[in-house]
Amino acid sequence: MRAHPTRSTITASLGLATTLALTPAVLAQSPEGGSPAAPPAGPVTLTLLHNNDGESSLLPITYSVGDARETPIPLAIGGIAAFAAVTDREIADARSRGNSVVNVYAGDAFLAGATLACSLPPQPVDTPIFDAVAQRLLPYDAHVFGNHEFDYGPDFLERFVRTFASDGTPDQPFLSANLDFADEPGWADLVESSGIIDGAPVDGRVVARSAIVRDATTGEAFGIVGATTWTLPTISSPRQVQVTADLAATAAAVQAEIDALETAGIDRIILVSHLQDVDNDKDLVAALRGVDIAVAGGGDELLISDAVDESVQLLPGEAQAPEGGYPTTQTGLDGRDVPIVTTAGNYKYLGRLDVTFDADGTVASIDTATSYPRRVIPDAQDGDQLAELDITDAVTPDAEQLTQVVEPVRACLETFASTAVARSEVVLNVARGNGDPYALGVRSGETNGGNLVADSYVAAYDTYAPTTGLEPRDPSKALVVAVQNGGGIRQGAGNALPNGGDAPGDITRLDTLGVMAFDNYLVTMDLSAADLKTVFERSCETLGGGQFLQVSHLAVTCDISAEVGSRVTDLRYTAGTPETDDDVALVDADGLVQEVDVPVRVITNQFTAAGGDDYPTFAATRPTSLTNASGEPVFYEQALREYLESFPADADGLPTIPATDPRSAQETGEGRITLVLPAPPSPEASPGS
Repeated sequence: MRAHPTRSTITASLGLATTLALTPAVLAQSPEGGSPAAPPAGPVTLTLLHNNDGESSLLPITYSVGDARETPIPLAIGGIAAFAAVTDREIADARSRGNSVVNVYAGDAFLAGATLACSLPPQPVDTPIFDAVAQRLLPYDAHVFGNHEFDYGPDFLERFVRTFASDGTPDQPFLSANLDFADEPGWADLVESSGIIDGAPVDGRVVARSAIVRDATTGEAFGIVGATTWTLPTISSPRQVQVTADLAATAAAVQAEIDALETAGIDRIILVSHLQDVDNDKDLVAALRGVDIAVAGGGDELLISDAVDESVQLLPGEAQAPEGGYPTTQTGLDGRDVPIVTTAGNYKYLGRLDVTFDADGTVASIDTATSYPRRVIPDAQDGDQLAELDITDAVTPDAEQLTQVVEPVRACLETFASTAVARSEVVLNVARGNGDPYALGVRSGETNGGNLVADSYVAAYDTYAPTTGLEPRDPSKALVVAVQNGGGIRQGAGNALPNGGDAPGDITRLDTLGVMAFDNYLVTMDLSAADLKTVFERSCETLGGGQFLQVSHLAVTCDISAEVGSRVTDLRYTAGTPETDDDVALVDADGLVQEVDVPVRVITNQFTAAGGDDYPTFAATRPTSLTNASGEPVFYEQALREYLESFPADADGLPTIPATDPRSAQETGEGRITLVLPAPPSPEASPGS
C-alpha cells in the first residue's frame, strides 16, 4: 500500500504569489455552555485537494480532440492510475511550499456498471472491490457518503468501507452529519459513538458525523463535517439508514457538528457535502455559521479560475462548459464569504484550493496562482500527439494502481466485451433523452430499447413464476404487466445497442451490464386500476426525468398539457400489441378509473418497488421477489440477458432480434406510450433573438 507522501513543516513566511482577500469574517460564537475555541498560534496555509463522482471510472477514457488545422487526435484522459500520480505531484508541490494538506472525496465513490461488476458475483469470492482498493491506495483524509454509495444497499457499502483497512481494521473515515446508521446492525462496530473522529479512527470505528484531521507534518488541525443529500431515499436504496428530511433539518445537523468541533478547539472548518447540485451547497452554506471552506459533490459541475489560463485548467477538447468560478462563494449566516469548490467527476480533474488562515482561524486569502482544477492526462500515449496538443502536464500512471486495479479490471472488461449474448438487426435506443421531453430517450418517451427491457421482465415472470410460487400468466386471474424506470436504464454501452448504433451487430455481456448497471432484482406486486393510474400520473409528471416509466403489456396516453393529476387519459392492459381485442380498460378517455375483477400484477425492480423515484403507491405494497429454484433473486441484467438469449438463432447460432419484430423495428417503439405534448418552443421566440 502506498504510504502518504512525506509532509514538511509549515514556514512562517507564506510567500504567496498572488492572493485574493476575503471580506472580514464574523467570529463564530462557541455553543452555549462550551468553552471558546483557542485561537491558532499564527497564519496557516492549507492546500485542500478534493474530487467527487469518480463513479468507477478506473480506466482512462479515450476520445478525439478536434482541431481545425488537423484531423482529430485521439487522447486518453483520466483513469485512477494517472489521477493518483497527479495527486502525488500536487501534494509534493504543496509540501515544498510548507503548506498543510487535506485531501477529501466528496461522494459517489463507485457506480453500478460493468467495472463494478468485475467485483461482484459470479466473480470469485475473493475478488476485491476494485474501487475501494484504488481509493485505499490514495492519501484521503476522509470520504463523504454520496447517493450512489447506497445503490447496492447498506450491506455492499459496509463491505466497501471495510475494504479500507490496515491489518484487518478499518481506518478510513467516512462522514455524514445527517445520516443515522443505528438501525443497520452490521454497522454497529463501525460507528464512532461520539460522532467525531479525532485523528486516526479507534478500533475500526470509521463512520462519524465529523472528523478532526491533524496534519502529520505541520501538526495543524482542521475540522471536516460531512453531509449527504436529503433526497437519498428516493434516488438510492439506503434501507434502514435514516437521513434528514430537508435542507433545514440538514443545516441543523451540520451546525451541531460545527459547534461540537469549535467546542473541541477546532476553528478551521471544512464542509464536504454531496447534495447533487452546487446550488444546494450554496443554500446550505447560507444557513450555517462557522464554515470556512465548502467542497461540493454530486453535481459534476466544472468550475475554473479566472486567474489561470483555461488551457492550463481544461482538458483539450473539453465539451463540458464551465459553470462558474473556482472557487465560487456564498455568504454564510455569520457574514463569512465562504469559498465553495467542486470538480467534474470520473477522475478527470483533481481540485486544488490553497488558502491562508489568519491567527483567528479565519480564511484571510486564497492563492489564485495555485488554486484551480488540475487536469488528469496519462503520458502512456503517443508523445508526438501530446506535443501537438501542447500538453506538458501529462503524468506517468502510478505503478501500484496499474498492477492492483487497472490490469485486473481491464482483463475482466475484455472478457465481458468478447462474450456475445445476442445479435440485433435493429438499432435499440437506450439514450437518456437528456431530460428533454422532445428528445427521444428512455426518460422522455417510449423507445424500442425500453420496450425490450420491460418485455424481458414479463419473460422472466414466465420463467420464474413456478419457482417463486406464483401462478402462470392468466388474464382471468391477474393482468401481468411490467414497468421500468428510465433512470435504471443506463448508457454504459452508449446510447444504442448494438454499441455504436450500427445494425446488424452483436450485443455483448459488457453491453448488457452497461445498460442494466445496478444491483436491482425483480419483484412483483398486485395493484388496483386506481393504484396504477396514480403511478402513471407520477410517471407523466416527471417526463424527461429518471422516474419516467417504460412499459410492457400496457398502453398509456399522457396529456402533458393537462393539470398534474389529470394527465392520464387512457390506460389499458394489452395482451399483445398495444391494440388488440383482448385489451382491458383501466382508465378511460375521460381519465376515469374502470373497475376490473382481477388485480394488475406489476413486475419491476426492487428500487422502484420500494418507492424509489418517489413512488409511494409502490412503497405501500408488499412485493414478492422473483426467485430461481435455489431461492436466489433474479437480477434485472440477468432478465435482459436471458431474454436476449431466447430469440431464435441466426445462421451462426447467435440469438438474433430480427428486423421484422414489430416491438423493435422503430426506435420510437410500437405505440405503447402516447404523449400529447404542447408545441415545442419556437427558436424565433427564444430570448435574445
